[in-house]
Amino acid sequence: MDIPDYTEEPFEWYKKMRKESPIIRSGNTIHVFKYTDISEVLSNYHVYSSQFRDLLGGELAEMMNQKTSPSILILDPPIHAILRNLVSDAFTPATIEPYREKIRKIASRLVENMKDMEWQDAVTEFSYLLPITVISEMLGVPESDSNLFREWSDKLATSLGREPDIETQYEMADYFYGKIDREGLRNNLISRLSRVEIEGRQLTDREIAGFAILLLVAGNETTTNLITNAFLSIHESTGMYSNIRNNSGIIPSVVEETLRYRSPVQSTRRYAKVDAELHGIEILKDDILNLYLGSANRDETIFQKGEIYDPYRTTKRHMAFGQGIHFCLGASLARLEARIALEEFSRNIVSYDVETPKPEDRLDSDILYGFRKLLIKPEFKKI
Repeated sequence: MDIPDYTEEPFEWYKKMRKESPIIRSGNTIHVFKYTDISEVLSNYHVYSSQFRDLLGGELAEMMNQKTSPSILILDPPIHAILRNLVSDAFTPATIEPYREKIRKIASRLVENMKDMEWQDAVTEFSYLLPITVISEMLGVPESDSNLFREWSDKLATSLGREPDIETQYEMADYFYGKIDREGLRNNLISRLSRVEIEGRQLTDREIAGFAILLLVAGNETTTNLITNAFLSIHESTGMYSNIRNNSGIIPSVVEETLRYRSPVQSTRRYAKVDAELHGIEILKDDILNLYLGSANRDETIFQKGEIYDPYRTTKRHMAFGQGIHFCLGASLARLEARIALEEFSRNIVSYDVETPKPEDRLDSDILYGFRKLLIKPEFKKI
């Protein structure tokens, strides 16, 4: 089966597969394209597992575990629930609300910095800098290391769904070991993780490093792609940017529609712990299931005219943040950052052009959809 990567637009392929082969086997891999089927898999962790390190050979698993413990993304209950509960309070809507004005100040400053340029890279100048600055502050790491974080983040994003990038994970683990704060001298998320206890024991250095890597990469990569994808999608939709400038109240719906229409995470995976059946298709123990969230989010049986970008649609139950126990921990923060980004951008910029991105401008990833570069030309309002 010819599977496009995300340096190409995958949406016509998704549409074809939903119609002709909504569930299809290729060797020991099952490809799943329909909303209800993907929902069933994501909701049943008893049958479909996230613990992919269980499938690794002994030597590779030992290398992966040497400096970091598995992140909550690749853990099942009960340990998943214990670890997730430790950090979930840091990302509730109430907890992130105090960051609102900080996010707005950063976004306003980034927009102001665009005034001195014509064509410019929206990723480098805006979409990347906003979330990396916010998550860096939350973790207690210096903004001056943002270029290093971007290099690491890009490498790990490229490796997702492929061979693990152990070297980069080691480098990041060593970096975060230096931020562990057992004495409680600082007030940030890593410091709190350094002092928290699970059933009477503290997190190990490997567990803290694993959390920090997950939060840095997930808190940066997906939100960067969400904001960039919004710039492109809005520009492609005739009259949409004018509508936003005339009524900023639609921005939350614009964010949700961008998440649906160009999901930053296009696919995820599970493996079968036991023999099962999915919509009449036999699933064998240890089969890998590729779940195409980007296809589910355009499924015609759920979203009327799903191929059209329409923030006014009434059905908004997309899967961009996943579903079930692995629903994205940082969803509230990502939504807040994207909304404020569009508010500040549209408040100051009358219109903007976009240069059609080339294949080499896209992220090289089997899982993430986004852009390394998106050239825009903003026109600022006259004062």
